Amino acid sequence: MAFAKVSAYEMDRRQLLRMTGTMGIAVGASYVVGDELYAAGNCDKIVVENGTVDATQAAAQLQYWIDGLHFGQRTALASRANLTLWMDLKQTADTYVESVVLMDPNKKTMAARYFDASMKMLDGRVPYVTFDNMTLDYTKTYYIVYTVRSGSRAKLYSAQITNPETSRLNTTFLPQKLRDDFKTFLFQTANNPTPGLITNQFQFYTKNGLAAHTARGRVKTMASDGSSFAVNIDFMHGDLDAQHYMRYFIVMDPVGRILGFKKRAFGDPESGNLDVSKVSDQQVADYAIPAAQIANIADCPYVQIYTEDSYDAIARNVIRFR
Repeated sequence: MAFAKVSAYEMDRRQLLRMTGTMGIAVGASYVVGDELYAAGNCDKIVVENGTVDATQAAAQLQYWIDGLHFGQRTALASRANLTLWMDLKQTADTYVESVVLMDPNKKTMAARYFDASMKMLDGRVPYVTFDNMTLDYTKTYYIVYTVRSGSRAKLYSAQITNPETSRLNTTFLPQKLRDDFKTFLFQTANNPTPGLITNQFQFYTKNGLAAHTARGRVKTMASDGSSFAVNIDFMHGDLDAQHYMRYFIVMDPVGRILGFKKRAFGDPESGNLDVSKVSDQQVADYAIPAAQIANIADCPYVQIYTEDSYDAIARNVIRFR
């Protein structure tokens, strides 16, 4: 997961439509971001939301995850990637996210997604937005605008992703207690030139190889409201010694927020596979996990599963629901 700082603006919705066309937003067409509108005197910048929340602070940050970009740094082949976004915005009958636009470095539209007030998560927030199979250049900057309809007014939440790279477990969001356990992977060393990188079909950074370090799992049960679930995850291999055994099993949402996890100790009775359930109140307290970093599995179009070998590997895979 990564965070992008968001700026918020407000203007007359009809004026926005005149400037951008009928909601959008054709691929390759020019689009506008809030700072340009503000500079031209066409909108107001929101400094405070709802009287208390600064629109550029953590509660308004855009969270995103990038899968892909495996080729650009090593070959002339254009890199393709999936970009998934999540923003902490509610959908109501009166105010709702109407469109999400992804723009290239020249602020030309690459893709757009559309919503109405009925399209929302169980808690009322706007659903995850995924742009599939996009060509991204890791040296460039890309722009994202959420347009929020509120009667005759429109709010624009603008963010940018600079130098996009494949998302990975890193120090930017993991709770400190988890982060301390993962220092082998989170910090660059001679044996770990890409800190936080996880095993995938394209890259594995130790000599032990991909065959014995692949994540596999399945969903056994899930309540319709997400109040409970069991995701069964395979061990990558058996316990070898007190420094080399299967330790963490983690389930995350599409942008890396925590759904559930289990930490084993060497010699614990489980072997072969185990179930991960919804993160408990005790785990939230023990690991000091912020509420904004906890997700509901019932809202997820897919989940990420991680298995961790305490010695030299973290493996990742995806389970899709629909």
